[in-house]
Amino acid sequence: EIDHQQSTGIQQELIFNFPSSERSGFVTKFSCYLKILLDEVAIKWLSQISEDDKKKLYYSVFIYGPVFDCFLTILSCLKQGKHLKVLQACYDVLKQYVGVGRLQQLIVEKSLARSNVQIESLATHLCNIPENIDNKMNLLNPDDMFEKSNFVVVLMQNILGALERLQHQSSVKYDFAGKLLGKLALLGDKNVVVQCLLEFVYRGHENGEQISEVLTFVSTQHLEAITMPFFTCDYIPFNELKQYIDVVFGSKIVLIGKLCTLLYHRFIFIKYFRDVRPIYLLFYPLTTKEERRYLLTRTLFELLTIWGNKSSVDFQPYEHHLSICQSIIICFYYMNNDERVLIKDKIMMLLAAGMPVHLESNNSEFRHAGMATAEILTQFLGINSETPLKFDYPETEDTKLLRSLTEGYIESTDLPEHPPPIIVESDNRLADTLTGLDSDDDTDDLKPLNSTDKNLAAAKPPVYLKECIEILTEQREQDRDLEKIEITLRTLPKLLEHSEGNIDELALEITQVVLHMSAEFYMEDFSDCRKQSLIGCAVAAPRTVADYLCYQFYEDNYTIGHRLDILDIIVQAAKELSKLEIIIAEENGGQLKKLDMKPWEMEVMERLKKKTRRFNSATKVPMGTENKFNAVCGNFFYALMNQYDKELRTLSLTEEDTLVLGRLIYTLGIVLHCAGNSTAAPNMGKTLLDFVRVFTDIYVLDEYVKQSILFATSIVAQISPVAAMTAEIYPQLMDVRLWAEELLTEPISADTTKLAVYALDIMDTVIGQGLFPWDVNSLSREYTAMSLKDTVINARPKITELTSDC
Repeated sequence: EIDHQQSTGIQQELIFNFPSSERSGFVTKFSCYLKILLDEVAIKWLSQISEDDKKKLYYSVFIYGPVFDCFLTILSCLKQGKHLKVLQACYDVLKQYVGVGRLQQLIVEKSLARSNVQIESLATHLCNIPENIDNKMNLLNPDDMFEKSNFVVVLMQNILGALERLQHQSSVKYDFAGKLLGKLALLGDKNVVVQCLLEFVYRGHENGEQISEVLTFVSTQHLEAITMPFFTCDYIPFNELKQYIDVVFGSKIVLIGKLCTLLYHRFIFIKYFRDVRPIYLLFYPLTTKEERRYLLTRTLFELLTIWGNKSSVDFQPYEHHLSICQSIIICFYYMNNDERVLIKDKIMMLLAAGMPVHLESNNSEFRHAGMATAEILTQFLGINSETPLKFDYPETEDTKLLRSLTEGYIESTDLPEHPPPIIVESDNRLADTLTGLDSDDDTDDLKPLNSTDKNLAAAKPPVYLKECIEILTEQREQDRDLEKIEITLRTLPKLLEHSEGNIDELALEITQVVLHMSAEFYMEDFSDCRKQSLIGCAVAAPRTVADYLCYQFYEDNYTIGHRLDILDIIVQAAKELSKLEIIIAEENGGQLKKLDMKPWEMEVMERLKKKTRRFNSATKVPMGTENKFNAVCGNFFYALMNQYDKELRTLSLTEEDTLVLGRLIYTLGIVLHCAGNSTAAPNMGKTLLDFVRVFTDIYVLDEYVKQSILFATSIVAQISPVAAMTAEIYPQLMDVRLWAEELLTEPISADTTKLAVYALDIMDTVIGQGLFPWDVNSLSREYTAMSLKDTVINARPKITELTSDC
C-alpha cells in the first residue's frame, strides 16, 4: 500500500543506514529474505503485478542489497531451482543485477576486503554462469547477454571498470581480479580477454602498471593461457605492442619466478613460435632495463647448450630446432658490443661443441640451419673478420630468414585488420551496451546460411576398418581432411573392439600407419587416441602386432618417445588380454527355448522376467573364460629382449638411454606377471633372470635401472612355481640376491632401498620353502624362523604392491 518511490527509499535506508553493530545479523536474515522472494510461492505472487512494479518493488531488493549476499543467493536458487517459473525469475533477477553494474561493485568490494577466503570459488562461479543457465534453462540464443562469448565481454567490461575505480584507492588487493582473469582466459576466449586488456593498457600508462599487478596473482595453471595471446597478437603494430608488453611484463620478470620460467623456458624449449615476431617481442623486455639484461645472457647460454645437444638434433622436430636458432640470433641482436666481448670465450666453446653434432646429422635441414647459425654468430663476435667462416651449403628460405634476423624485425605492410573495439569507455555506456545485446533489430542484414554447402556438413565417423585405413593414408589438403582424421582416431578403438573374424592383416596395416603418425594438427588428446588405437590393434591381433612392435622397437628411425610408447602399448595390451571375465551360465533349457522364439516373443519374455519375483531360485554357477594371453605371451616377451645389444644411431641402452632400459625391464616384468598362470611362465622367468644378470655386472647403473631389476627379479621369484626351482634357476636367483644385498650397502635413494628390501624378502621366501635346506641355514634374515605358511602370506601383498605401483 506504500507508493513505489517511498518503498524504494525505505529499502535503501534499511540496507545502507543499518547500525554497524547489528549488521552481521541483518545480513544473515536478509539472505533468508532473498531466498523467500525467489521461492515458488513468491513467484506466483510476482506474476500478478506489472513489469514496472517488478522493477520498483522486486528487483530493487537485489539491486540495493548487500552485493555479495545477493549474488550468492541468486546463484544458489538458480542451481537448486526445479520449477521453470522459479528459474525464469532467477534469470531475470540476475540479468537486472548484471545490467546495473553490480558485478563491478562486487569486484571492487572483494578487492578492498581485508580477507578473501572464498575468492577461488567465487571466481569459478562467475565464469560458469553461462553454463549454469544453459544447463538449467537451455533457452539461450546467440544474442543473449549470458551466451558464453557475450558474457566474456560483459565480465571483462566489469573487471576493467572495477580496476579504473580502484586506481586511486589504498590497500587494494588484486588477488580476486587475478584469479578471475586467469579462469576467464582458460574457460572463455583468451584472445578476447587479451584484446580487452590491450585496449585498457592503450588508454594510459597507469592502466598498464595496474594490469601488471593483477597478473602477479594469476594462478600458475592459468598464466600461460592469458600470457601467450600478448605475444601472438598480430593486429597491433610491432613498435606499439612491444611497449605494451614491456609495461605489463617488464617489471615482473625478475620478481616473479613463475613468469620468468614460463616466458624464457616453456615458451622456448617446450613450446615454440612458428613466426619470428613473437620471439622479438619475447626478448624485448629484457633490454629496456639494466637489471634484466643478465637474463638475456643466461637464456642465450641455455639456448646454445640445447642447440648443440646431440639428443636435441636427433629427436627434436625441425621446426622447433629452427625456432631455437632464431632465438639465438635474436638474443645476439639485442646484445651490445661490450656484452658480446665478455661472453665471447664461452660462446666459442659452445659453438665448438655444437657444430660437429650438426655436421654429423643425416638431416640436411638441421645441417644447413646449424651452419647458418654458426656463420652469423662468428660475424657478430668479429672472429676472422678478414676471412669469415663460410660453409658450403645451398641457400634456402630458412637460411635467408636466419640471415635477415640480424637486421631486426621488419614490419609487414599488410597487417591484419584491427578487430572492432570491445571495451566501453565509461560506466554510463555499460547499460546501453548490455541492452543492445538483447535487441533483435539488427538481424535484417544477416545473410541466411546455405544449408547445401558441403564443406559445412559434419564429417561422419567411419564404419569399416578398411575405410579407416583409407582416411589415414590419403593426402591431407584441407581442414576437412584433418577433421576426418580426428574422427577416425576416436572411432578406431571401438571398431577394433567389436571386430569379428581374422583381422590380422588390417590390424597390422593400421598399426603401421598410426605408429608413424605425428601431431601435425591441433588435437587435444591426440596422443591418447593414437595410443588407444594401437592397444586395440594389439588386442585384436596379438601375434602379428606384438611381433611387429617388438621388431620396430630396435629400429633406427624412432625417437625415445616412440620407443616408450611401444613399451606402454605392449604393457596395456598384455593387461587387457590377461583379464579374466566371469560369466554367469544360463540354464541350457532356456537357451534352447530362445532359439525357437520370434524376436517379439523374446522381448515379451525379457520384460516378464524383469517384473517377476522368484523365491529359492537355483544358484547360477559362474563360468570362467579362457585367458587369451597365455597362448601369445611369448610373442610379447622373447622378441622384446633378443636385440638389446644391437648398435643403433638413436639408441644406446647400456650407455645414454638408461630410461628406455629401465622401462624395458619393467615391461618384461609386467608381461611375465600377466603370463603367471601359463605353462611358459617358468621358462620365461629363467630367461628374464639371465637377461637382468647381464646388467647387474655393470658397475655404474642408473637408479631407475636398479629399481627395474629389483622389480623384475621379484616377479620371477613370485611367479615361478616350486617345481620349477631346479638347480638351473637357483644359482641365478642367488646371484641376483647377492647383488641386491650389496646394493643396500651403497648410497642409494629411499625408494631403491625399499624395493631392495622387498625383493630380498620375496626371494628368501621362495628359497626358504624347504626346497634347498642346505642354504636356508645361511640366510641371515630374521624372518627365517617364521613358519612357511606365515612367510608366504606376508610376501604376497608386497609383490602386489610392486605390481600396482609399476
